[in-house]
Amino acid sequence: MPALNFFYGSFEVGVFSGESYPQEPGIYGYIPTEGDGHEELQLARRGGAEPRCHFDTNGQRVTFTVRASPRYGRLELSDFDSVPLRAD
Repeated sequence: MPALNFFYGSFEVGVFSGESYPQEPGIYGYIPTEGDGHEELQLARRGGAEPRCHFDTNGQRVTFTVRASPRYGRLELSDFDSVPLRAD
């Protein structure tokens, strides 16, 4: 599958790649993107928050919660939700 960028708010956090995109609770590999998004996500996590992130694919916006980062390049994800993207 092609790489898929994901975001924390309006900031890009990283890229998922592999055989499938995250759709259910589990630990997923990603490639962090240098910049504000990855830094803000990690700051929120260290502050005790469980940040909500999202990616868009196949006309859907998929949101999820980042529960933990067990090691570099891995995120524990849960609470997936999917809604159609609005066509403006």
